[in-house]
Amino acid sequence: MSGLEESFAGRVEFIVLNVDDSTTAGTRNQLGITAQAQYLLVNSAGQIVARWFGVIDEATIASELEGLLQS
Repeated sequence: MSGLEESFAGRVEFIVLNVDDSTTAGTRNQLGITAQAQYLLVNSAGQIVARWFGVIDEATIASELEGLLQS
């Protein structure tokens, strides 16, 4: 994901919510994150616009990010 963070620096905020870190439990519960390897795309209004599970290709996420930024 570090490549995405570099590509979208200043335009997208990336937040990591480690499931092994109890301090992130509230936010994870609010977003419905129940296990590792879940990725969410949340718009500026706080709405989840995409959700992926497991291994994901960065190109897929990049495409979704570009689409969201252009809307």
